[in-house]
Amino acid sequence: MPKFTVAIAGAGLGGLAFAVALRKYAPDIDFHLYEATGELATAGAGIAAQPRTWFVLKDLGLEDALLRVAGNGDTPSLPALERKSDEPQGFTFNEIVATENTFTFHRGDLQRVLIDHVGGSERIHLNKQVESYTQSADPSEKITVHFADGTTAKCDLLVGADGIKSRVREAMYTRFSNAAKDAGRDGEAEFLESCIHAVFSGTFGYRALLRRDPAKMSEPYPSTMTNLVLYCGKNKHIVAYPIMQGRVLNLLAIILKPELEGTVYEGPWMVKAPKEEVQEYYIGWEREVDDIMQAVDTWNRWAINVVKKLPTFVDGRVALLGDAAHAMTPYLGAGAGQGFEDAFILARLLGQPDISRNKISLALKIYDQIRRPVAQDVAARSWECGKTHCFYIPQLDGVTPEMSSSGNSITREDLKNVAQRAEKLQEWREGTTIAGDLQVALRFLGEELAKASAPTRAESHL
Repeated sequence: MPKFTVAIAGAGLGGLAFAVALRKYAPDIDFHLYEATGELATAGAGIAAQPRTWFVLKDLGLEDALLRVAGNGDTPSLPALERKSDEPQGFTFNEIVATENTFTFHRGDLQRVLIDHVGGSERIHLNKQVESYTQSADPSEKITVHFADGTTAKCDLLVGADGIKSRVREAMYTRFSNAAKDAGRDGEAEFLESCIHAVFSGTFGYRALLRRDPAKMSEPYPSTMTNLVLYCGKNKHIVAYPIMQGRVLNLLAIILKPELEGTVYEGPWMVKAPKEEVQEYYIGWEREVDDIMQAVDTWNRWAINVVKKLPTFVDGRVALLGDAAHAMTPYLGAGAGQGFEDAFILARLLGQPDISRNKISLALKIYDQIRRPVAQDVAARSWECGKTHCFYIPQLDGVTPEMSSSGNSITREDLKNVAQRAEKLQEWREGTTIAGDLQVALRFLGEELAKASAPTRAESHL
């Protein structure tokens, strides 16, 4: 007899990881995944698993399966090169020697491994788009999950892992906004309403996968065989790294439009783009970039949207996880990893012996307290890192793309400052571990449970 039931909205990476984590850390909790689409698509681009993420994946027991599909094989590091590339004679201005495990994957490979460890296809329900939920303040009453097809499901805990366009977040923040409006707090209501939908980051990312033969080291872009390479220029940069055992080069070409940051993007977020459209942005860049541009036939243009900094991830016995809570820009390669960290911490909290149905809200309170500050800090750092690699920083404010391409306006000292700034933005990983975060979370949970079980003053005098 399970101690309670969890409904997971969304069977993407975050939802699947949470399901796998529940199966491992909370085997006495029943769970079901509800996916809006008719199939679990395994398409996508590259993903990096940095040390904190890799700890989670290893602890979930996925290491052996993932090493078989890692982009860099079982080599536990991926050095990074930062290049000044928006001029004909590009050059490396910083080389970061990897001292920690960083593995790369194709999203589809990672998703397939997670699906294999969910524990049975009967737990995954397709064509089930969550629309809203109804919950009572009484923890003994089930939450009702409402689907787009008119059906419902009952659960004790609803976790919205339904991505950047999360319907669970929409329902949650609509409720928050309406409550504030009813109480006469119009300014608060307006802010809460603004949290419902994602906003445009002001950047476009052109994604592509380029197949190549790792044995042919005479290729014109050999530096990407064993490195993550950042080709940098004013208001643009390209990220390239190997995935799928080195057989495929993952590419992300960034175009920065800072004047559009924070706006609502009208139109489809992802569309096919011809190679000529992308090439136009990188005319005059170094030979290595031009060779890559010539080799790619079709790109996907991605309008990079983000979730605003939410005041909470939790509403009673409903929680947001992954992109539904903190969808961010891709410039630290940490977006998916933050979702895995959410899954790890939440599953470990729920799996504690003292967490029963009527204590779920306590576990969610600690989850929000631990995970929200970390994820939102990483999101802020990611955006700053992206601007830094586009030379969009105060020191270079007066430099235009044309001036940068001339090779005369950005000095070696300027580039040294760019490298130092980018490295500083990644310092959040140093001196912290997800295991350490877990220990803090468990301590906080213990304190909350002790408060909840302590007799009131009136009871102590009986």
